[in-house]
Amino acid sequence: MLSYFISQSNEWTIRTQNTGSNAYTMSLTDMMGLNTYTASLSGVSFTPYENILAFTASISGAIVAGEYRAVLTNQGATGSIIWNGSVQVFASQSTDKSVYENKNTQYISHTSENKYIIYD
Repeated sequence: MLSYFISQSNEWTIRTQNTGSNAYTMSLTDMMGLNTYTASLSGVSFTPYENILAFTASISGAIVAGEYRAVLTNQGATGSIIWNGSVQVFASQSTDKSVYENKNTQYISHTSENKYIIYD
């Protein structure tokens, strides 16, 4: 499942099936109302030997707390589906969630001097 934050940069990296071209389309279906949306993809890069696709997605009309079925299609000769998944939509966050924040202030690690203590 991918997380989509409204009004923020949504950079995703996913592992896909083999693909032959650099033309991709992501279509989304709302799980409640079965409405169909299309995500516009930018900054697309594909690593062929690992089948890793990285891109930035923008979904117009996405609703907060919505959940969508997502289908990523390769628009090459076959037009085949290369990834299926789901996307959950969240409101904008003021804190970058990828930054680890420690709430434990009782025990603090200190940098060591890399000395060995040998007892006789």
